[in-house]
Amino acid sequence: MEVTVRSVWAQNFKAESQLLHQIAPRAKHVALNVQYPGCVFGHGNGRSHRDLTAEERYEVIRANVALLRPLQVGIAVCTNDGRRFAWEFNLRGFDVASHKHDARDPNSIAYLAGRGVDFSRLPRHGIDGFRLRWLLRDSGLIRARPSWATFTGAYHVAYFDRAWYGVKLPHSLNAFMEMARELIGRQLYDVKQLAREHDRSCVGALSNVVGKLAAVPPGERISKSNPAGTGSMMALLAFETLEKKLGADMEKYRHELCGLQVV
Repeated sequence: MEVTVRSVWAQNFKAESQLLHQIAPRAKHVALNVQYPGCVFGHGNGRSHRDLTAEERYEVIRANVALLRPLQVGIAVCTNDGRRFAWEFNLRGFDVASHKHDARDPNSIAYLAGRGVDFSRLPRHGIDGFRLRWLLRDSGLIRARPSWATFTGAYHVAYFDRAWYGVKLPHSLNAFMEMARELIGRQLYDVKQLAREHDRSCVGALSNVVGKLAAVPPGERISKSNPAGTGSMMALLAFETLEKKLGADMEKYRHELCGLQVV
């Protein structure tokens, strides 16, 4: 049986909003995945991302998030009674035909197109960012104070913060992390970091980690045609598996994001 990822566009936004309003107050765990058109800025001194300090990594992230438009936001939710839901919100704003106004990494565009992102449909049928912002605020998802998970989460959280507040990210890393704590709460975890704590061989792409953990329930499979929605559901399943395996040991990794404080 395939786990359903609910693809959301302007025409079905109202109906899917009503469902999220019903589910959000009972959220126990939430996983986040944001798809974006790659990265165009690196650090000026030419060093690799791994060799930068956390502050320098944040400078690169902040520069890219300021210029690039997010394409999709994936939200996966596990409720208090164990039911799981996943949405993929397709955003209006990025126009693949507008090379002058919409920055992108061509390799990332090609990769995402191959994964199922419908770039031709986004400008015409995508969701305005402010509508998604108000849905998330009104639904009660934040007020429910669930645990949040992401995978290699620095960019995912950065785009989510900017989308929520509608402003540029703060200049300092400390201010950014405080912004994330105010929005998401203290229970934010990076699945990549947790997986390495559980098993040093549990590395690589999210799909590899999920397979290594055997996180997908027997008899179920996850569609691969919804990049943000699939990513959020896979992160959710991996997080729930790791929570059982690590128990209280995972608490020391709260708000440590791969790609930022750790690599």
